[in-house]
Amino acid sequence: QALPFLDRPEVLDEVRLAGDAGFDPLGLASDAESLIRYRDAELKHARLAMLAAVGWPLGELFQPDLAAQWHAPSLVFAQGGENPSVLNGGLQNVPVVFWAGALAVAVAAELAGLQAANDGK
Repeated sequence: QALPFLDRPEVLDEVRLAGDAGFDPLGLASDAESLIRYRDAELKHARLAMLAAVGWPLGELFQPDLAAQWHAPSLVFAQGGENPSVLNGGLQNVPVVFWAGALAVAVAAELAGLQAANDGK
C-alpha cells in the first residue's frame, strides 16, 4: 500500500493498472473513467518531460550550427552557450513565429488525442 495510514481508494479496485500501489491520497479519481483519464494525462506529461530532457541539451548543441547554416542569429550563442529560458533569460529574443508554431503543434496534438479518445482508440 502506498500510504499505510490511509485506506486504499475503492475506485482503484475497479480498474487494474500496472504498478498500482493504491496511491490517490486526495481522492481525485472519483470513478473508473476519471482514473483512466488521469492515467493517460500522466503518461502524456511524462513523455513530454522526457522529450524536453533530451531536447534541451540537443538544442544547445545543434542550434548554433543550424542558425549559421540558415544565416540566422544564434539564440544559444547570444546566451553564452545556454538555451533561452526563464532561468537563463533571453526569452524576449525568441521569434513570435516560434511561439505561434509551438502553440499550434500543442493544440493539434491535444485535439488529435481528444479525437482518438472520442473514437475509442
